[in-house]
Amino acid sequence: MRDELKGHKAAFFGLPLDTRRRRLVCADIALGLRKGTATANQACFRHHCLNATKLPAALRDDRLFAALSRADCLSADGMGIVWAARLMGVKVAERVTGIDLMTDLLSQFAQDGRRVFLLGARQDVIDQLQGKLPARFPGLIIAGTHHGYEPDDEKLADCVAQAKPDAVFVALPSPRKELFVDQYAAKTGCGFAMGVGGAFDVLAGNVRRAPVIWQRVGLEFLWRIFCQPRLMIPRYGRGLWAFSCLVVPRIVRFQLRRLWRALRKAATISVIFMMLTTAADLKAQPTTTATFDLENRQAAISWIEAEIAKVEATEDVAKLIDALVGAVLSEDRTNQQSDINWQVAEASLKVLLGLFDVVLGGGSSRFLLETVLGGVVLRLLDLHPDPGRLSEIVRGNSSDLAERLFERNANQALIFAGEQQSFAASIEPEVAPRVVGSVRPPETERALRYSLLFVGGPRNPVVDSYWGVEDYQEPIGIPELEDASPR
Repeated sequence: MRDELKGHKAAFFGLPLDTRRRRLVCADIALGLRKGTATANQACFRHHCLNATKLPAALRDDRLFAALSRADCLSADGMGIVWAARLMGVKVAERVTGIDLMTDLLSQFAQDGRRVFLLGARQDVIDQLQGKLPARFPGLIIAGTHHGYEPDDEKLADCVAQAKPDAVFVALPSPRKELFVDQYAAKTGCGFAMGVGGAFDVLAGNVRRAPVIWQRVGLEFLWRIFCQPRLMIPRYGRGLWAFSCLVVPRIVRFQLRRLWRALRKAATISVIFMMLTTAADLKAQPTTTATFDLENRQAAISWIEAEIAKVEATEDVAKLIDALVGAVLSEDRTNQQSDINWQVAEASLKVLLGLFDVVLGGGSSRFLLETVLGGVVLRLLDLHPDPGRLSEIVRGNSSDLAERLFERNANQALIFAGEQQSFAASIEPEVAPRVVGSVRPPETERALRYSLLFVGGPRNPVVDSYWGVEDYQEPIGIPELEDASPR
């Protein structure tokens, strides 16, 4: 709804409503008069006030609407205008009443030595003002006065021009004062013209203004109704009803559009938040997938290197092993051994062993690679109907891995068993301990001991250690001595 015109003006029902504070408007007018006098090229500054009863009248009267729209300054004189404008998106700083602005200007004009002309009201009110205003504003020059009951505005303009005033305050009835300021102010030769309504009666002391607290809360119109009920009730009744019928639909439409914009903005923010949350969740989830193509050698090597680089915890190692086992078996059927095509799986395992040899030669973490590959082999040994055949395939294609999985553990067990037997023969038979568990365990059971590489508490599998499983293997077949204590 808001349509900025000149920074301090906003369109309000097609009228250029001034949104500044009163002190700024007063300073602007005084400065304009000073500049105009100095350059002898003074243009008349026309000021009007807009209230709740004048707005409907202006929308019905084209001449009044045109006069208000051509004003150099159109102030919000009335809390109804201020509230309605704010509810329609126009940020009006404060209410600027005609009498308050006139009082400020009279004080400023008295300091600057400006000549003032008072036009309108009854002659007795004009006479009272001629005595009170100079006393209230010392230095104020009243260049002339006129009661304004002359029906010819042209003659009134000539009368004002003869006094050569700097400023003219017009207290004629509305809409005559707006039309006079718009059409004849320039002909008077003044630099400033303003319509003030009933301000003359208030300044003369004939009408008491509402208390300050009533003015601040915007209930000054109620005070006027209490003071002059016969005159004000019909006037405000018709005017406020017409004003309400005019502004309420506009306010409702503006607020509904504002609510719709707020809902769309909230929905957009919610969608963006959900997208960011989803992206964060996807980023936090392990990126290891079972899509691993053994037929594309270069792509498979790149996949292995990328997934090894992403490993940060033991859970990542287990998931990587699951993905490779699924790739070797063509699909994940760990619980359906009869459905596995082992000929294809053995061929895939040979390819996988060759790929790991290439990756190991590229400088990747040897310990982590052997851990993953060892886990894959051990998983396949559990599933294969002939573990010995699968072991031979591993020995034939990756001797280093086979040595770590099978040979080293077996050799250590046999050597240890021989030492135990020599020890038993060197002692007396009656006190020789009985060796329990010295028989070499099956190959599959020994191979499963390799799982210590990736099971058993948090560790950092990415960093190679100088003293790890490559240098230390769990002893196999350690004798368990019977308890020799008396029973």
